[in-house]
Amino acid sequence: RPPKGPAAAGAAAQAGGSGEGAAAPSSRPPSTGSVMRRPSPRAQSADASRRSSSAGGRRSTAGLQSNRKLVRNALEKYCLKGDANREQREQVLKSFDEELAAIERFIILFRSIHTGRHDLRALYGFSEGSWPRLLQVLPSPTSLEERMVAQCLRYDSGGKEFKEVPALQEPLSVADAVFLHPQYLQKSRVVVP
Repeated sequence: RPPKGPAAAGAAAQAGGSGEGAAAPSSRPPSTGSVMRRPSPRAQSADASRRSSSAGGRRSTAGLQSNRKLVRNALEKYCLKGDANREQREQVLKSFDEELAAIERFIILFRSIHTGRHDLRALYGFSEGSWPRLLQVLPSPTSLEERMVAQCLRYDSGGKEFKEVPALQEPLSVADAVFLHPQYLQKSRVVVP
């Protein structure tokens, strides 16, 4: 039997470490930087419940999961927060709750990828296989297409921030918000409803 302890481990390493059985323990804790760990069942459950909405994770006719509650939260608590946006926020949320009640999947269009700011430009919803514009604050395309998208984002309601989603095959099916390529955007002029 080999001796135990840090001194024995150092001696074994110096001697070439030709021991039987397991490798000698290191005096340094293992690095977790490059090790991929599976999330615990509890973390998986929490992640799944974050993605589901108050609609119980309802799926629309195309199989897209509802993000209604998440997008409403993003509009209210992030995109249109503060006293300066109160009137616009109330108007947008009233329209969202009343006129757009039948829509379950939404995408927020942000103002410009050049600024990187998350200012609301328009709101799109999934309907009959396409993404028509439902609400417009600044001039924007009448419908969204995947080729127009420069960057996709998901809203993290816990951190109250948008996080970039890596390039995907179908970006509009997972995104909560997008930036478009500049050529698809008209010059910004305030639209008076």
